[in-house]
Order: sequence, then structure tokens, then C-alpha cells
Amino acid sequence: MNLRIPGPTPMPPEVLEAISHQTISHRGGAYEELQRRVIENLKVFFQTKNDIYLLTCSGTGGFEFSVSNFFSPGDKILSFTCGEFGKRWADCARAFHADVIETKFEIGTAINPDTFKKVLSEHPDAKGIFVTHNETAVGVLNPVGKLAGSVKLHPNHPLFCVDAVSSLGGVNLEMALGIDVLFTGSQKAWMAPAGLCMASVSPKAWDFYSSSKNPKYYFDISSYKKFNEKNQTPATPAISALFGLDKSLELMLKIGKERVFSHHMEMKNYTREKLKENGFSLFVEDEFASPTLTSIKLPDGNDGSAWTREMKEKYGVVVAGGMGEAKGKIIRIAHMGYAVGKEEMDEAIEALKEIASDK
Repeated sequence: MNLRIPGPTPMPPEVLEAISHQTISHRGGAYEELQRRVIENLKVFFQTKNDIYLLTCSGTGGFEFSVSNFFSPGDKILSFTCGEFGKRWADCARAFHADVIETKFEIGTAINPDTFKKVLSEHPDAKGIFVTHNETAVGVLNPVGKLAGSVKLHPNHPLFCVDAVSSLGGVNLEMALGIDVLFTGSQKAWMAPAGLCMASVSPKAWDFYSSSKNPKYYFDISSYKKFNEKNQTPATPAISALFGLDKSLELMLKIGKERVFSHHMEMKNYTREKLKENGFSLFVEDEFASPTLTSIKLPDGNDGSAWTREMKEKYGVVVAGGMGEAKGKIIRIAHMGYAVGKEEMDEAIEALKEIASDK
């Protein structure tokens, strides 16, 4: 089976072997060494010296982690969305009674830096800024570097929070740009099992934590910080997922982070050019296209679910349909994880060609 969905991603053989190991005590020395090594290696790809916290949850747990720890009911949060996952983060903030000002961009387009700057200027009392780096629902990469400059100029010094669930580990993104809360998911570009959200925060975020009045328990970062000091987590971690992440990080570091990043760009360019050569229309312009997945426009009148079903049943290729406003309108095909190569993409594109010829 050729798994081409935007997570979970296929795991290299070495990772599969690693997760088959017998489990260990999460309060013992072997586990403590595992966590210490994983966090130190993650810092290379987070490009930070800040602490990194291992949360046992999906990447979506990062939404609640970021809201519950650093904000209070009534805080104004500026949310910038161009797809379903940005919307879900805004909904999470509303669940904690934040005053969410949501600026929506047309699906298939990225956050416009000029509009972003204008919205920030209209809300001098904003406490938080939420941006999804890689909007998985449509395959858009937002220009976080350009946006960070506007956040730095804001008079209220809001917390800049970035969802990098489906980009970090495959796309170059530095916390030093001015990001205060950054999180990602193990099952994406990291090529590890699902079950871990890895998060890092800036010193400024700790100032926000000290005044936060939101309820917090499972995701209380002070507990994670306390246990991090002895290379443990407050509750039982996803040990097998950590076995896999440990091995995948070893493999990624062996070839180097720059090569991992360039590989994803190469696969993006290869996939997009190949699709165009075969007559497919792409949903996102090249300028905003994600390095980890590509979205393809379906011809009018076509049923997206029928395409994905036929891809799997007839050709053994598993792709994803659209989400939210893009549901039924696009097919999403992932090139996430450095282990994915041209052979896997050629097989998927060939299957798409065969289905298109029958429509």
C-alpha cells in the first residue's frame, strides 16, 4: 500500500523495528536517557535552545496547550485562518472564552502580510496571535518569517503562537524569528507513530503563564517543566512512539537537517511539475505551495470521495480528500517525510492519470 495521506506518514524500516521493542518503565534510567536524547535532537530541528515538552496527544493537543497555559478568559486573540486547522484552533480559543478576532483568507491562498499587519494595527490590545504554518487542509505554507516582523512591532507585545504540526521536521522554521509557542506532531514529517505533540515556548511565554487564569491540568506546562528537569513527563508518555521518534531523529540527523529540508522542497517541485505535465490543475499557486503535501483541483462535477476510494481499492494508493470548505473539491497527496521518493510519487500520479482518463 502506498500511503500518501498527510499523516500518519510511512515509517522507515528502522523505525518499525524500533517501535517493536519491549516497553520500559517511564520512571527508570533507560527512559530518562531516551527522553533526554530525543529532546536534545529535537532542538536541532526546532532550531532553539528553549526547553521542548513531550505531550502525549495528537498535534491538535497543541491547540489546547497553547490556549490553556498562556491566556485568560476575555483575552483578545487574533486568529488568521486559511483552512480547517486554523479554524479549529480559533474554536479551541473560543472554548476557553477568549475574545477571538478571526481573519479568514480564501482557501488555497496564504495569509497576506499586508492584511496581517493592518489587522494587528487595528487591535492594539491583542494578547495573542495564532498562525498555522502549514495548512494541511489545503496545502498552503504561510510566510511566518514575514509575519513575525509585524508581531515584533505590535505595542502590546502579544504572544506569537505557531502551529507547525505538518511542517516542522520537513520545513526550515526557526523559533528565533520571534515565535513564542511552537508545536508539531510526531506522525507527520518526523516519520514516527502518532501520539506525540512536541512543543517549545519562549521566555516571554512564561511571563504570560504567570498571569494566565485559564484552567489547566493535563497540559499544565509547569508540571512538564518540573518533570523535564529529571527527563520525565508528568503522566505516562507514549513510550513506543518515543522509540520510533528517537530512531527517526537519528536517521534525520545522519543526513543533516539542511538535506531533509531541501529534500522536501525537491519533492514538492517534482510532484507539482509532474502533475502539471499530466494535465492536472493545482489548487495552490507555486508561491504558497506546501513542501509536505500538494492539493489537486478536481474537475467540476466530480466526487472527491469516489476518487480517493478508487485510488485505494483499484491502485493501492491512499490519498486524502479536502476538508472544510475544500471538501469534495480537491485531492491531497503527501510527500511528507524524507523517506518518500520519486518512485512513490510516480505511482500515485500514474493512478490519478488512470482514474482521470475514465472520468
